[in-house]
Amino acid sequence: MMLGQGQMTGAGLARAATNSVKRTFAAHVPLYICAIFFLTITQGVMAWYGIAMPYQASLVFLKTVPEFALLGAAVFAAFEFVSLLRSGYTGSPSKAIATKLVDGLFAGDRPGNIFHALVTMTPLMIAFAAMKEAIPEIHPFSWDHTFYQWDSWLGAGTPWWMWLQPVLGYPIITTAINAIYDLWFAVMFGSLFWMAFAKDNTALRIQFLLAFAFSWFIAGNVLATIFSSAGPCFYRGIVGGTDPYAAQMFYLRTTAAHWPVWSVQIQDLLWHSYATGDGAVRGISAMPSMHLVIAALSACLGWRINRFWGWALTGFTAIVYVGSIHLAWHYASDGIAGIALAVAFWWFAGWIVRRMNAGAFAA
Repeated sequence: MMLGQGQMTGAGLARAATNSVKRTFAAHVPLYICAIFFLTITQGVMAWYGIAMPYQASLVFLKTVPEFALLGAAVFAAFEFVSLLRSGYTGSPSKAIATKLVDGLFAGDRPGNIFHALVTMTPLMIAFAAMKEAIPEIHPFSWDHTFYQWDSWLGAGTPWWMWLQPVLGYPIITTAINAIYDLWFAVMFGSLFWMAFAKDNTALRIQFLLAFAFSWFIAGNVLATIFSSAGPCFYRGIVGGTDPYAAQMFYLRTTAAHWPVWSVQIQDLLWHSYATGDGAVRGISAMPSMHLVIAALSACLGWRINRFWGWALTGFTAIVYVGSIHLAWHYASDGIAGIALAVAFWWFAGWIVRRMNAGAFAA
């Protein structure tokens, strides 16, 4: 009789994991190339400008992995416990749940997929965090006034926040938008770990992870440095003179004094870090909006899964776009660029995967 993974010995589980890592390596080669290439470029740029690499970004990312894993295990255990009770199971619930958890962890090629995803994504997070903090030193903020002008042009002479304010300018709506906007972190990590920890090593999985890698380096590092900008909330401190976003910031600060508008506090922490060179929250950049890049990328993934996730994540992307303007994080053009880049990265990653599967890159 064949044993389930949960009944195998430690040596058996180790062999299963090792075989999975070997079996899935070839499919992850493009991710390894990205990780090595992107991190090498980042290290070279940082060395050129004499800026130390902040490797602590890897600790933040690696700390998030077990947190999501534990959350997922807890949710699974709770549902499984209820299922066992309803079925009249008379054995040990803890043993049954533990066995199913181990079976799930070692199902398909999940061990190899997790290993390769962590090894390749960690350097990418280091590269992104390093460059994001260094943008003002490499290329001081210089595009904000231009993006304000684009904002006005797109809004027929009026910045987009003014068009939105009569509809959204109520404390309860602002708070709700801020709450949804902050869900972006859950959507980002949820989408990433959904694909990274999948048991099947599908073309869709590699496409998403590749597009995710392109997003953070090309959009979050390269383009953010070229189009170095701080965003409407920091316009006055960066550009000076008449602040076209003064009334917007007055509304947000007045609202934040009585309602939970967390963006205002985070903006203050970011400005403190920028102005003093010291602080726990660092890294200012507006163009392109990484919130929109990743939200739109998740929507692309959602449409490939089913219509429900496609519509849900598209709706989320729309709210994030409106929220990025209403909360003074981004200019209207930042979000438009972010969505366009997400679609481009998704297409390019898909092209690479299709060519790879067709053997086009074989020696």
